[in-house]
Amino acid sequence: MRRVLVTMLFACLVTGFVFALVPIAKAGTWEYDFTNADNWENDWQVIAGEFEVADGALKQTFESDDDNNVFRAIAMTNWEIGDGTIEARVMHSGEGLNDALVFYRMSDTDNGYASRLQLDGYITIGRITDGTHAHILYTAMPVEADVWYTIRIELEGDSITVYVDDVEYVTVNDDASLKGSIGFGMSRCSGGASLQWIKVTADDLTTASVDTKGKLTACWGDIKK
Repeated sequence: MRRVLVTMLFACLVTGFVFALVPIAKAGTWEYDFTNADNWENDWQVIAGEFEVADGALKQTFESDDDNNVFRAIAMTNWEIGDGTIEARVMHSGEGLNDALVFYRMSDTDNGYASRLQLDGYITIGRITDGTHAHILYTAMPVEADVWYTIRIELEGDSITVYVDDVEYVTVNDDASLKGSIGFGMSRCSGGASLQWIKVTADDLTTASVDTKGKLTACWGDIKK
């Protein structure tokens, strides 16, 4: 009996180390709706700019005409998305240099990708490098103020395809980052943009880290039963 208990305890220890070292992949859907987000500041990290939740949407409130100011808030999930689909409902307000950025595959808070819906009429796939936005490819499309648009970003390997209201607009192949976090923001702001909700559907919502605290206790409890 003692040998059995020792063997099972050793198995628990090994299992705990495996959980600590190997990311866990799982299929699933994650969604965040700002129409009911009283504690949004606990769920999103503001990296640059000033944000607030008002009228059921996340808004970038600090105005700037500087195109190098990439304002962003990143969702604080414990996973990173590789392949899958990201959908977000965004709207521009007022006039001027308004755009909306949906961030994805952010390898850290300053580097990754963003698709930019620009009020003066185009959609982009861009790269965020050291907090600065640069176009990879863009195409023209009509964009009006005070109209909600649904952006859909499909990720598969190094392929990125962007749709707006179910119309395909732009595709690129780029492998600067193949996995990372999502977020919302603007690269410049004189009128504001809003995010009502964002949803991720993926086959590899992979945990960035696993908290092993308590796993030995739980496993030891199973042995003693």
